Amino acid sequence: MERLRILIICSVVMVAVLFFSNPASAVRIKIATKAPENFKSAKILKRMFREIKEKTDGKVVFKVYYGGVKGTGRDLLLKMKSGEIHGAEFMSVEAASVSRDLELMSVPLTFKDYKEVDHVFEKMSVHLKKQLEERGYVLLGWLEMGFAYIMSVEPIEGLADLKNKKVWIPEGDRVGRAVFEEIGVPPIPMTIADVILALQTGQIDTVANSFVGSIALQWHTSIRYITDTPILYAYGLFMITREAYDKIPARYRETVHEILDRYFDELNMDIRKSNRDSAQTLINEGIQFVPVTPENYKEFEQVIHEVKDQLLEKEFSGEGLTKLRQYFHEYRKTHPEGK
Repeated sequence: MERLRILIICSVVMVAVLFFSNPASAVRIKIATKAPENFKSAKILKRMFREIKEKTDGKVVFKVYYGGVKGTGRDLLLKMKSGEIHGAEFMSVEAASVSRDLELMSVPLTFKDYKEVDHVFEKMSVHLKKQLEERGYVLLGWLEMGFAYIMSVEPIEGLADLKNKKVWIPEGDRVGRAVFEEIGVPPIPMTIADVILALQTGQIDTVANSFVGSIALQWHTSIRYITDTPILYAYGLFMITREAYDKIPARYRETVHEILDRYFDELNMDIRKSNRDSAQTLINEGIQFVPVTPENYKEFEQVIHEVKDQLLEKEFSGEGLTKLRQYFHEYRKTHPEGK
């Protein structure tokens, strides 16, 4: 009888050891990104997820779908709700249906330079992360895309040149729609995945993107001119559902976040550098940068300010808007040259 008891105990111990050491017991998080698998940012993601697997003893594993194969925007949110995937990369405007304040940072002509971006974003991120968490999502990291520029088939120097243009805006971009309708140019909304074909077929002829983004998505092959002034700051985010995040063992969460923070810092620094390098690449490809006169800039700025006055209070939360203004006031109080 004693021998049988010992055999049973040993069997239970062996089963437990096999269970906890078996990779099948790992938490597997399926996540989608637009980045092509051979792109540098995708390689950084691969290193990040590999280190997470190693540092969690194989208990937290990310399965990544590259190149936008799982779709974009609304499709990704639906697949996250169904459980087909657990998380994804989004442009801020694509995730605005989850938290509308995500678009606050990308209102046209909000930022003058990266110094303003770094100061305000660091503080605003606390508010935005909280909003995501209240809606059932957990932020993995912010993904900078950089300053976006108007890119077109024909040169655009000012508002008059936008007349009769077929202008793309991302689906759900309320601010972009309001801006172009104020100008008198009805925009054409579509997903990012549809833009390249629309450019090639002439369905659209004017877009906005960062330098590195236009190359990564191959938009630069279908445009000839870039209006040489940044129109808005573009960024994205990686997020997963709270349900998926809660499956990560508590003892590994601090490690996971430390690795995520470190690699997203590296990724964003690389994207910022790539944007500088990509400007020269675009010039080498024969794309012309069109200068903007102070008069043309002021005219466009006036339209943006009119739209801001109409939209800000209506479209964004009072808390988010108050915080944004507060952080800008703090920065510009000590940096008057940024006003």
